Amino acid sequence: MAHPAHETTFLWNGYTVRIERKNVRRVNLRIRPEEPSVIHMSVPSGMRCEDALRTLEEPRIRKWLDRYEKRRKERPAPEELRKREEEEEKLLPAYRERLLSILPELFRKWQTILGVRCGKVTIRDTRSQWGSCNTRNGNISISLRLGAYPTECVEYVVVHELAHLLERGHNARFYGILDRHYPAWRECRERLKRRPEA
Repeated sequence: MAHPAHETTFLWNGYTVRIERKNVRRVNLRIRPEEPSVIHMSVPSGMRCEDALRTLEEPRIRKWLDRYEKRRKERPAPEELRKREEEEEKLLPAYRERLLSILPELFRKWQTILGVRCGKVTIRDTRSQWGSCNTRNGNISISLRLGAYPTECVEYVVVHELAHLLERGHNARFYGILDRHYPAWRECRERLKRRPEA
């Protein structure tokens, strides 16, 4: 790939650093997913390369790079990720069967406790959120992937979505409802941030 004539390249701490002078007021850094060992720096047009490289030693930049390195080490290799996704796809029917067996009783239980009545409950293969509630018609959607997690996590999502029928927003009143009725919700939320087998 050809690089702009006004770009200078250095090696620094195991990274390739590409410095590009632009009409910017301050130094901007980015690392692209397709080039995980390359730091792209946009610097003010009058800045010397030595000064640009010196910014990489600033505490805030070192902290940013440390966080990046940690995420990079934790991120699975593409082949491992593909294999993991294939294995998970095979388990989706079992997740659906499990949710179908436990959700009806959980919804009956918590509708009574909270004094609400939801509309239609659907199970969808979503990755971006564990559940959603349409407060206009009371319909609730539960992620199929939730079937991989312990029952208390499924129950937390049920309570969370039903609580939206009492309070639409994620505000102090909403979290007060969770605190009062399902005190373990924070632990369940943290558990859902990790992979099922983690």
